[in-house]
Amino acid sequence: MKRVLINGAKGMLSAQAAQVLSQHHEVIVLGQQPPTAPIGKADWLVARLDRHQLLELLRHEQIDTVVHCDLLGFDEPLPDHETTVQHNVIGTMELLGACRAAGIRHVVLRSHGWIYGASPLNPLLISEERPIKTQHSRGLLPTLGEVEQMVADFASRHPQITVTVLRYAPLRDQDSPLMRYLRAPAPQMLFGFDPMIQLLHLTDAAQAVLAAVQQPIGGAFNLAPAQSMPLSQVIRRLGHQPVPVLGPLFDNQPPAGWPFDVDFLRYRCTIDPERACRLLGWSAHYDMATALDSLKPLSPEEERATAARALDEFFNRRRMHDERRAG
Repeated sequence: MKRVLINGAKGMLSAQAAQVLSQHHEVIVLGQQPPTAPIGKADWLVARLDRHQLLELLRHEQIDTVVHCDLLGFDEPLPDHETTVQHNVIGTMELLGACRAAGIRHVVLRSHGWIYGASPLNPLLISEERPIKTQHSRGLLPTLGEVEQMVADFASRHPQITVTVLRYAPLRDQDSPLMRYLRAPAPQMLFGFDPMIQLLHLTDAAQAVLAAVQQPIGGAFNLAPAQSMPLSQVIRRLGHQPVPVLGPLFDNQPPAGWPFDVDFLRYRCTIDPERACRLLGWSAHYDMATALDSLKPLSPEEERATAARALDEFFNRRRMHDERRAG
């Protein structure tokens, strides 16, 4: 059994990862606010620790694995650039320093599959061997590129610490900036472009954290469903109609609500999960269609059927609980 610290309580991935990990390991979730969803058997600490206090926590709790999810931009719109750099870049640097001083054996970093950049020259599926793009201009990717470079340098200077980078395809998370764009009443797309994209179910994303913690292997891992889907089809499957707009109207600026560089509305950035499948034994359980359908509003008939199933499951659990107490 390992002792795991999840750094960052905001967002559904941290909560679901805590649920899954706490079934096998001792887990503490550290954040500046209480977890936003149930975290299973994990404990949690609400505090903004400085570097010395973080080091004290790591040593006192004898943590051996740190999962770093505390990065702005994944689960909310970004604040100003200075705040983002201070939190994402400087915060990660301080965390790595505390991990080194505390003798942490394994660091897992949450990253993003679009770190490679969108380009007409991208292959059908991008492997981890492709260099990341460091010159992004919008969203979380500019500071995330700095974070990845810093983490790679840290790993090369401290080979005694295994550093794992999880590069997720965009998550099917209702609260993410990308999902808010996709679920808008009339998302704007660039006329003449319809890039393929991948969306990963949160349950699969949490299982990837478990796989990485269970098998400490250094390097980057792409995590995505096996198939991709045209952006327009994703929008329609969520019950909306895309609105094509002439590109020059944007002057290379993306439409309202689009949280990344405009090139991601033109070109694909689809990633290959083969390395994770081969080395971690991970694969996406949910295909994109299933993941998207779970976000669509239910019809009255579907709501009744879902409620009936939930009620039956509740009664079964209560009956089993009563039988155990009687026995």
